[in-house]
Amino acid sequence: MADKTGWVVDGFQFGTEDDAVLARNEKLRIERIEEKMDYQNPEMVSAVYKKAIDNRVFKTPVGYHYLKKLQQVLVEESAEDEAVADIPVSGVYSMRESANQTVERIKASKKPVKKEKPKQEFFSRKTSIIINIGLLILVLIMFVISTTGSNPTVLNYERTIQDRYVEWERQLSDREKVIREKEKELLIAE
Repeated sequence: MADKTGWVVDGFQFGTEDDAVLARNEKLRIERIEEKMDYQNPEMVSAVYKKAIDNRVFKTPVGYHYLKKLQQVLVEESAEDEAVADIPVSGVYSMRESANQTVERIKASKKPVKKEKPKQEFFSRKTSIIINIGLLILVLIMFVISTTGSNPTVLNYERTIQDRYVEWERQLSDREKVIREKEKELLIAE
């Protein structure tokens, strides 16, 4: 855990080093303003207050504390019918209940532990195995059909084409034989 003693600025302990650096910068800005500030001049106090609010110069509690001081001076100096502008706060505090990790751990340990429901499966394991076996049988049947069928496929196209050529050659030889026999008969008959 980081050493948080360096994260304290003007009595405020910040949660991060970046916030502490921002607060230190605001403290320096406040010191420069204070060097030139004339609290006897209400117009000057009002101008600094309004400019700081309009430009959102301060974002940390250190700056808000200074704005509250200026607001108090303006309220004391102003007439009763004159309203002093409110200090807009840019931080959101309702998002987190506590920045203290110990408190969060204690809260978490007090919460009842929810039992998780078992994950719903689309198919049971038994159904999945049966479906896979069925698909495997179908693939084997398709393989047997494609290797034993008469139509050429990727698996048996060479054998099928060779068989067709052998058949054509046999048919041609038979026809040639018949034609030669007919030729002989015709030549003898002449």
